[in-house]
Amino acid sequence: MLREALFGAQEHKATLDNYDGEGAPPARDLAKEALVSVLNGEAPLIVTANRAQDIASALRLKEEFKLTVWLDMAAEVYTLMDEVKAAGVPVLLHPTTYRAWDETKNLSFQTAAKLADAGIPVAIQTGYEGYVPKVRVLVFEAAIAAAHGLGFKRTLESITLTPSKLLGISDRVGSIEVGKDGDLALFDGDPFEYTTHCTGVVIEGEVTSRAVR
Repeated sequence: MLREALFGAQEHKATLDNYDGEGAPPARDLAKEALVSVLNGEAPLIVTANRAQDIASALRLKEEFKLTVWLDMAAEVYTLMDEVKAAGVPVLLHPTTYRAWDETKNLSFQTAAKLADAGIPVAIQTGYEGYVPKVRVLVFEAAIAAAHGLGFKRTLESITLTPSKLLGISDRVGSIEVGKDGDLALFDGDPFEYTTHCTGVVIEGEVTSRAVR
């Protein structure tokens, strides 16, 4: 289905490229236009794939259409480390709180560490199901990854610097460096421990809160 959609986008792209301004312009098709931006390299194609065979299919599509692909969820990605690394594909890893059933039945708490060990960019996500509290869950997701081999430094990178690099905004955010935005959260202990409190917030270099939370 995805291949068919990409072929349709290629045809739409050719129609747009060949339009010389004479006569009525090509009809708008927002779905195809979104994929045209992917074909043009202006945006990544984020493919949600959990089973190894689906991840392999996404890698084949990347090669076939010369796309920038990001893997989303990727429960069984640890079975294809060499292929994913060779393809240069980052992984937006499934939340550990995601239910391990059906196509995610083989998810692992150690996947983040295995990806980092292999040199594959990994960003930890918190999921999108309506009943999951997003920001608070990030602390849990990161803590579980840290405890299962990722360690503190790489875990911190997976929720700060790595995502900012993937989004192309690491010149402004993602790490503490001179010239960046200066948005900081201050803690009285390990931020991945639930006994730790946020003791201050700095936004663009200005202290905006000293409340203990």
